[in-house]
Amino acid sequence: METLTICPTSTATILACQQIAKTFKENIYELSILRNEWDPEFATSLMVWIDDIIDKHYTENLDALEDERYREWHEIMVEGLQHLKVLRASLKVDFKQDKAFLKEFFRITGYTDYFSDAKNGDHISLFKFLKTFAANLNESTRQQISEKGTPDALFDKILVCANRISQFEDFFIALEGDTELDTYGQKEVAEIYETIQDICRIAIAYYQFDPKMRCKFNYYKVMVNL
Repeated sequence: METLTICPTSTATILACQQIAKTFKENIYELSILRNEWDPEFATSLMVWIDDIIDKHYTENLDALEDERYREWHEIMVEGLQHLKVLRASLKVDFKQDKAFLKEFFRITGYTDYFSDAKNGDHISLFKFLKTFAANLNESTRQQISEKGTPDALFDKILVCANRISQFEDFFIALEGDTELDTYGQKEVAEIYETIQDICRIAIAYYQFDPKMRCKFNYYKVMVNL
């Protein structure tokens, strides 16, 4: 029995695949030395294949993402994640002798459930992370952390991002909603996803000493920069 590769069918997934395929095509003359089947015709057909899938199944979601507010939304997301990373690092320094406090704080404010996926480019996890953090942060804990050395203003910056991002919920509905594909559509997206993952694996190895190019073939880093 044929096994179907399991992959998300969200808009973010297909857009990340499209971006990587574009980079692949732009660098195909260099990359063609790595695989017999990698040539300009292969790169072009991959782009056509992905574009066709997007046209058939993802047009409505893309209409939402192409709104002029997109850039502002993305900047808020990047800023919010950076503040959350700084807070986490500060907490690990100030409370390194109080593992119980760290564990409970990270659980309540969303770090446990969402931080790993958020830092790897999952927009939906970051959205939920910011919302959870804002909903569950309490004043006594905030004061306790500030007294240890973390600037209280850092909390305000995170809360501002959480509040602002709530105005862009339509983007997250568009990104999160798995497109209702029939069996053939699911198979096509799974094949694209698997093809892109294979390209990334080889390209990342090839660009071992070129961090900039490695990032362009890192699926999660591409996704976070959509």
